[in-house]
Amino acid sequence: MTSETPVLASEVPHKLEIPFLQKWRSIGTGLGVEVGPENLEFTLTVVRPNGIRILDALTVLRYRERPAAEWGSDLQALLNKNKISHVSATVVLPMQDCVSRSIALPGVPNSEVAAAVQYQLDGLHPYAEEDATHSFSRLAPPRKSSFALGIARNAVIEDYATLFDEAGIDVAAFLTPAATIYSALRILQAPPAEQFLAIHEDSSGLIVYGETHTHPIYCVRFPDASSRGIASASAQIRLPEDAPVARLAALLPHAERLEIGSTIAYAASLAGALPSQSLNLNLLPDDRRKTSSPWRWVPTLVLLVLLMALGLGFAYYQDYENQRLLTRLDSEIARLQPRLNSVRTLDTQIFTIQQKLQFLSTFAAYPQQDLDSLRELTRIMPMTSYISRMDLSRNEIGVTGEIDQSMELLKLLDSSPLFKESEFTGSPSRNQMGKEVFNIRSKREIPTAAPVAPAPVPPVNFTPVPRITPPPTLPPGLRP
Repeated sequence: MTSETPVLASEVPHKLEIPFLQKWRSIGTGLGVEVGPENLEFTLTVVRPNGIRILDALTVLRYRERPAAEWGSDLQALLNKNKISHVSATVVLPMQDCVSRSIALPGVPNSEVAAAVQYQLDGLHPYAEEDATHSFSRLAPPRKSSFALGIARNAVIEDYATLFDEAGIDVAAFLTPAATIYSALRILQAPPAEQFLAIHEDSSGLIVYGETHTHPIYCVRFPDASSRGIASASAQIRLPEDAPVARLAALLPHAERLEIGSTIAYAASLAGALPSQSLNLNLLPDDRRKTSSPWRWVPTLVLLVLLMALGLGFAYYQDYENQRLLTRLDSEIARLQPRLNSVRTLDTQIFTIQQKLQFLSTFAAYPQQDLDSLRELTRIMPMTSYISRMDLSRNEIGVTGEIDQSMELLKLLDSSPLFKESEFTGSPSRNQMGKEVFNIRSKREIPTAAPVAPAPVPPVNFTPVPRITPPPTLPPGLRP
């Protein structure tokens, strides 16, 4: 490696593309602040997947000598001009007011990292333990076992936090220059190389930033911009001879109007625009951080929408299930409807046949009931009586004849279980032979007959032989 002349921006290796998903979630607006020895540099930047644009920049001269509210109103006017009022500032502390270190903790689980850092903290800074605050963050692959560490005195943090509060500027983070440059080099691009060195010259001297295997994150300031500082830093971090050395402005992501403002302030605006893709290293206490970006409400809104959708889903799930069940039942009913119609037709036919069988079984009992009534009447009538006419129906019987005493005949009929409510249909009269001619009507008592089961169907080859039924003979005592 030659340390006499740095590599020009045109000689920087080709910048690799970042993953597609990381690129399309790179949306944000950042306000970077570089705290210099006398001046403050503000840079307002918008990051989108298709590129980066610097909206505006502001330099506050001799900020310690002016009222904070005065230059705070100037910054507010700049934000209002660009129609951005929600952005919070990301402040880069001066290198003389903070310490940047990197430590390797291979094999240490996440739950024990804080304790491991605290154990090594005393040997990493010159301040008293109770007077210093620190913050750390794990580096990106392939150096996940290493951590970037920032340390600053509590008095310095309180001084700058009070200064920006008096100016009315919301501050989201206090960063070290090393953490700022590390994060900015990974916005919408991959690091320029696995091992490299970046230099930045300003009015206060030379800032040298590098990344190597032995020093995953390294940043130091030299009071004068000379090649000796570059050679010293390269030797300290063991930079290979073929590793690129370039100006920091050339290594940072390209943006429109990059010449406006400070390079460090621009790097801070990139880190502040996409905090999720930057190192989680912040020296500002939690109670002093102020974020007003509307994007911070996006996860909450998304979660709220999901909860509402889930609630509506639970509310209408039962109705949906019922509707789906009804649809299935309707389709099943439509499929079985022809069978149901066939069953209903068979039921109707069976009912009709049962009615016919009941009628036939009842009708089959008529002759036997009539014969029983005729036999009972023959038994009841005295031998001296004579019947000239008999009318027999299903409900009553009418008898016309001659007898010696017709009144006794009514008693005889009512005493029978087959007759009741016997009465004369006309007044009895006597004929020439001295007998009473009577007309009597009596109601029949017909016992309920059990249904007659249908006869078994004869075999097909059975041919019934016709029977000759003899004519019925009249019982004794009856004459035609």
